[in-house]
Amino acid sequence: MKPAKLIFTIITCLLVVSLAAAPEISFNFLTHDFGDIKEEDGKVTYNFDFTNTGDEPLKLIKVKAS
Repeated sequence: MKPAKLIFTIITCLLVVSLAAAPEISFNFLTHDFGDIKEEDGKVTYNFDFTNTGDEPLKLIKVKAS
């Protein structure tokens, strides 16, 4: 087998294995509408419930609200 073909085969195998073991996350709801909020009403919050549906631990990094 030629070296270039061997390297391509190895990279492809590694990619398939890494995608198969990737963590998966499922959310009950993806968005939340707060509606109209008055400043005098104070701080408002909402919790997004999610489940790790994969086989690997999840790491949430750089989470930002939009």
